[in-house]
Amino acid sequence: MSRQFDEYMEDKFEYQGELKSLIEPTSFSELVSALNVRDTLQAIIDFAMREEDTSGYEELKVRQNDYIQEYLNSIGNFDNRTLIANITFLAKSNGIRLGELEKMLGISAGYISRTAKENTGKRLSVDVVWKIARFFNVGIDDLVNRNLQIPSETSTLLCRFVAKLLSQTITDEIEWGCEGGYICDCSPLLLSLPIFLMEDDGTVVYHSEHMNQNYKWELAGDVYSCDTISEGQKLVIIAFQSEDVKGCFYDFIFCTRNEDGTYSWKRAFHTNDPFSPLDERAADLYVQISKKLDAVRIAPDIRSIVQAYLH
Repeated sequence: MSRQFDEYMEDKFEYQGELKSLIEPTSFSELVSALNVRDTLQAIIDFAMREEDTSGYEELKVRQNDYIQEYLNSIGNFDNRTLIANITFLAKSNGIRLGELEKMLGISAGYISRTAKENTGKRLSVDVVWKIARFFNVGIDDLVNRNLQIPSETSTLLCRFVAKLLSQTITDEIEWGCEGGYICDCSPLLLSLPIFLMEDDGTVVYHSEHMNQNYKWELAGDVYSCDTISEGQKLVIIAFQSEDVKGCFYDFIFCTRNEDGTYSWKRAFHTNDPFSPLDERAADLYVQISKKLDAVRIAPDIRSIVQAYLH
């Protein structure tokens, strides 16, 4: 092996056919990714055969832990009162006592309570904070910094809206159409809206006024629409991404057909709200729509014939 190859593979490892890298976090989102990498390394070590040499993975895990600790040391101390108040609130909301929570997570009895005392210098370890965030399905940043007892009415409303769309999509109460833009050809709707531009190579660039125009936002999948949500309007869901920003984002817009055949549009909402689970819910909806449109479809009368024959 060449020195260049060895340098390239430093801090990298293969898992399930995919090349992964250690992460030196500089933000909470990267911290979460770093913790996931560390957990993956631990899983490899735990499930290795007895005769397998796991020393390389153990060294990588140690380095990943060092990167995590360096980041934690760089951000200083957080307000422990907010963290403890959130843990207490989440436990109480779910009918769980702190002692029960400690037992379920494998934490020593009284550990959380001891850090809750005023004027104590004790802090929960990052492993414990990580476990609690995963247990209650909340972000680490939210758990540490945001008062979770103060709900966001708008986020709650939109979560309910997307949840209903998902439910009705699964049960075929509403149907979606494909407007293209990624795999399929662009529909007249996409071609008439100024927020979609096609480059010379056929790539569709998405630029709405609320986004950073310095980034090149490309579609992450075809655009889907539904015309049964609001009379005379299409609800459109757009999945987009950028090489400069991690993650996939979702925009929901309403489109109205004009007399000349073109469309006017108004953005309903975007999902990248750090204080709500909208991103995750929108992703679930988008995946479900994709599955529905990719599935083999038959008319209701033909379905009844097939089902009658099977029974």
